[in-house]
Amino acid sequence: MSKLDKGLKRAQTEYRPECGERWVEGVIYSNPDCLSDVASSRRPNPDFIYTLIPYDLKKGNLLVSAPVPSDDRYWSIHAHNRNTDAFYKITNTEIDGDRFKFLVTRDRNLRSDLSVAYASSNKGLILFRLTMKNFKEYSILDEFRRSTNRKYVENL
Repeated sequence: MSKLDKGLKRAQTEYRPECGERWVEGVIYSNPDCLSDVASSRRPNPDFIYTLIPYDLKKGNLLVSAPVPSDDRYWSIHAHNRNTDAFYKITNTEIDGDRFKFLVTRDRNLRSDLSVAYASSNKGLILFRLTMKNFKEYSILDEFRRSTNRKYVENL
């Protein structure tokens, strides 16, 4: 089992009440108070709220739907292959509307009305980043991002 797989498994099984419900229907919601205590150079930026979606395209194409902030705060999606190469990115400044839906697939022939992210490996990770102006916003922004969802689909 790879280090990434072990870390994802740990996120599913090691529940800490102070961190809240982190693993919900295939989506990992990180709590800034519960970020790792490893060397600060490797810690995520505490100004961001991170949401992660690990995927395995052997289960089908992945349809992702996420809320987009209506204010000026920065929000982004980066999709990474198994080797951590980013193969897709988009920010809220490129999106019209309050939700964004896209497909992750390895099928280069797939055409859709949705945005399509073409992966070069079956497994990977989708990273969402949402800025917090101060920590008092956390509970409101946490509720906002929890409408993010994903499901495996055959064709659209």
